[in-house]
Amino acid sequence: MNITDKIHKLRIEKGWSVAKLARETDIPTVSLRVMLSRNDPNGYSIKALTRIGEVLGVPVSYLTQDENSNARPQLSQKQKDELMKIIGGAIDKYFEITD
Repeated sequence: MNITDKIHKLRIEKGWSVAKLARETDIPTVSLRVMLSRNDPNGYSIKALTRIGEVLGVPVSYLTQDENSNARPQLSQKQKDELMKIIGGAIDKYFEITD
C-alpha cells in the first residue's frame, strides 16, 4: 500500500472527506486533492506528511514505509533538503552555536 492509499484508508476509517482532511491539516483542499491524485510518493512535502499523520493519528514513518519491505522509508532529495532546514532551524532555536 502506498502513501496515498494509506491516507485514503485512514481518512475513510474516520469518515472524513478530502475537504474535511484538508481543513483539519490546514492544507488547501485543492492542494491536497492534487497531492492525492498524483499518487506520487515524492509529491508530498515533509510538512504536509507531518500534518496529515498528526491528524490521522499515525507517524510519518507509517505513511512512508513500504509494508512489503524491511527497507527504511525513502525521501526524495527535495524532501531531505526540506527536512534538513527544519532540523537546522530547531537546532538553532534551542542551542547556542559556538566555535
